[in-house]
Amino acid sequence: MIGVVKIGGASGNKLEPLMRELSGRTAKGEKWVLVHGASGIMDELCLKQGLEIHIITSPTGYRSRFVGEKERELFREAALSYGHKIKNILASNGMHAEQIDPERVSYVTAKRKDVLREQINGRTRILRGNYSGTVTYVNRDEIMDRLENGIIPILPPLGLDTESGLSLNIDGDRLAASVAGAINADILMILSNVPGLMRDIDDSDTLIRSNASAGSWEVLEHYAKGNMKRKLTACREALDSKVGHVYLADGRVSTPIENALGGNATCLTI
Repeated sequence: MIGVVKIGGASGNKLEPLMRELSGRTAKGEKWVLVHGASGIMDELCLKQGLEIHIITSPTGYRSRFVGEKERELFREAALSYGHKIKNILASNGMHAEQIDPERVSYVTAKRKDVLREQINGRTRILRGNYSGTVTYVNRDEIMDRLENGIIPILPPLGLDTESGLSLNIDGDRLAASVAGAINADILMILSNVPGLMRDIDDSDTLIRSNASAGSWEVLEHYAKGNMKRKLTACREALDSKVGHVYLADGRVSTPIENALGGNATCLTI
């Protein structure tokens, strides 16, 4: 079984339970790729440097981070340092893991999106000088070679801009979807600090457990608010790439993968 799991970088996400579970599952012969975010540590670095934390909402309701020229290198530092922390936790659990830096190993490339549109009080503002991007290519061989050798690849939310040779900030959820499709993964699991997609964000009893129970994809989109909108987009992209099962699940529990597979998550299928 081949799986891709993405753990968010925001405060509230717990690393240790997932790393213990990944270590145990890998030891039993499963193959897992780990994609991570970097938002929490990026916020901390921005505060230390006196830089504004600029999260924008697009006219279509998607939230994203504006990364200017000053923030670009800081985001790279945040992403790689968080990945290094993950690697050390996996090593303490007896696992061989490798953090892949796109500036050293060309495993993912991205196209820069220089201009972002921000919706404020019903008006649209144009922001230029952004150093974020979207995935254009995933090198399947680089990732599979590590998996076949018993290594857990750790992928930061960075993609190489082939024009400039610089790392761009890329969305971790959509990166995970692209990787899952490229390596023909059986499972994509996106973990965060909520149980999954809920009809009422403040009531876990309203968890939508499957797209079948929702009735239609439009119903899922109706309930996806804030950051969940982009996560749901990533799910759709993975399903379109023939990934069989995609989960939106809780990363705060003691065994997040087992918990999701046991039905305590939103499971989306083709």
